[in-house]
Amino acid sequence: MKLGRSILAAALAGAIVAPSISSADNITLTGTVRDFKRGDQSGGHQDFETCSTSGHGTFGHVIDMVTYQLGSDGKPVFNTTRPSNNSMYSAQSFGQWYNNVAGVNMSMPFAITLSNGKTTKGGVYSYSTNAFFPIDGLLWGNQSQKDSAGKVRNFSFTYELNTKFTYTPGQNFMFTGDDDVFVYINGVKVLDLGGVHAAVTGNVILFDGMAFSYNASTQFPTSSLVKSVSSTYASQLATKWTQAGLTGTCPIKSGDRYIDLALTSGKACTLDFFFAERHVTESNFRIDTSLQLQEAKPLEKLYD
Repeated sequence: MKLGRSILAAALAGAIVAPSISSADNITLTGTVRDFKRGDQSGGHQDFETCSTSGHGTFGHVIDMVTYQLGSDGKPVFNTTRPSNNSMYSAQSFGQWYNNVAGVNMSMPFAITLSNGKTTKGGVYSYSTNAFFPIDGLLWGNQSQKDSAGKVRNFSFTYELNTKFTYTPGQNFMFTGDDDVFVYINGVKVLDLGGVHAAVTGNVILFDGMAFSYNASTQFPTSSLVKSVSSTYASQLATKWTQAGLTGTCPIKSGDRYIDLALTSGKACTLDFFFAERHVTESNFRIDTSLQLQEAKPLEKLYD
């Protein structure tokens, strides 16, 4: 269903002005939602609502469907040596997920507000919903898809946020949800929840100039870029954690993975977040972070 411009404009006005949360410090970030036609119907996109059909991979969390570096356009890059159970049809089809392509997707801005539950800045900022459906009744429309409660929803969409923050040792970023999520800091992938799956959690902590992936059910494979925390390094990190005056016990342990981002305290960093909802019947979305995130660049030109 394509909305008229006047109707769409009113919808956007309501979508991008997130309600303030009383008695709390808030961070509001505006990203871009892109809507796709479901791929199990004529004229639909091959990567949405097609998983586990011939040639479209299988369900489950899959790491390394995208490369570790963002492309020169600031978008995730299709990994040509991806796992065999990957659920992206092709490099061309994936290239449409986070770019505006006339006739293939429709886009609009959408804002989320993270709250720390306090009247002062600092602590953990959170946004959480088990019904992340930002474009119900908008753009291509709901396409006869229902959630687990039987409510008609608009599935088959992606969401992109481009943000920035100032690095301070001990900061963290955690996401829980479905389906795909790829997070990059300074253009390097630090969280990978690729695939069509139930809610999965990824944790990243920034410390000692590194990005550490910890408490992961499926860790990054080690490589020239991704290293495994040795028992010796874990002990050193615990000492550095205490010396830095950080609260609690250092959560980084032997076997966790890390990427050397050469982070310097007080320096500005970018965080780029890419989400995809590709299959009924749920859309879980939760961010918990101590990063003081800010919008980093203007939205792309949108169209209806």
